[in-house]
Amino acid sequence: MFREEVLAISVLYEMLPTLLNFTLAFGAVTAIAAMGGVIAERSGVINIALEGIMRIGAFTSVTAAYFWGYHFSNDPIFFELSPWIGLLAAILGGALAGLLHAYICVTWKGNQIVNGVAINIFSYGGMTYLLMQIFGTAGHSPPVPLAFANRPIVIPWIDPYSFLGKVLWQQTVFTYIALVLPILLYLFLFETTWGLRLRAVGEHPRAADTLGINVFKSRYFAVIVSGVLAGIAGANISLGISNLFTIHVPAGGGFIALAAMIFGKWNPLGALGASFFFAFFRALEVAIAVSFPALLAYIPRGVFLATPYLLTILVLAGFVGRAVPPQAIGQPYEKG
Repeated sequence: MFREEVLAISVLYEMLPTLLNFTLAFGAVTAIAAMGGVIAERSGVINIALEGIMRIGAFTSVTAAYFWGYHFSNDPIFFELSPWIGLLAAILGGALAGLLHAYICVTWKGNQIVNGVAINIFSYGGMTYLLMQIFGTAGHSPPVPLAFANRPIVIPWIDPYSFLGKVLWQQTVFTYIALVLPILLYLFLFETTWGLRLRAVGEHPRAADTLGINVFKSRYFAVIVSGVLAGIAGANISLGISNLFTIHVPAGGGFIALAAMIFGKWNPLGALGASFFFAFFRALEVAIAVSFPALLAYIPRGVFLATPYLLTILVLAGFVGRAVPPQAIGQPYEKG
């Protein structure tokens, strides 16, 4: 009996680096996108288009990195820039998608939820069409010559074969962006005058307007930044975790990010914690598949997929704390 317990502990210990590795990798995607949701909704604009904008970011990043990489395949210096060019393309694609969402919802006062759904649908159809036109394939793009997944961040003072090394030596730049970004966003929202003005626009836009705050510019800024962050999150999937684009990306990742935002109560640090908490369950599925593949036959896959949404419902219902959104969220502003 003692031998079996020791063996079980040994196997679990071997599984732990894989679990933590994928928790950080998956959590980074959710956290970056969730920050986009936080800043948009703090300004009073609902952005359920995160899913679609992530898909746009994933596609544009792969397309740019692919063609740049092959064009400069004989020039080592420019070749090494290809994933960064892909990231830049994702930022631009996300910014344009955010600008479109802001233009329709802020300027034309369109229904924010309907427009978000429209962007999600357009991104699927549009990227499917462009995938066929550019790469001649229907389901996925060819692999890019060089991705961030091929260039994890190396920490020289940590032994790559140690427990910590097995976790951290597999991480890309996106993981560290995801860890730093929520802190910066928290400081911006709660410790700066600009952040206070942005939150005022999301809570009481008429009072903010009376005080001289430009409601429209504030919301435009927030929604465009939201698009940029969603684009980066999409690039994380296609260049940081994988090295190609598939049409099903982000596979509900945008909605998981919204769930993390709500679970974190529209607070950047809370959303960060929720992102990695949710990612743990997805990583657990991967870790079990690697270490105990036979066990998955007895665990419905839906358990791992449904957990973040179930926890979010509990938050909204008030069973796990109380989540109160900004008062003016979803309300178009009419300048009086």
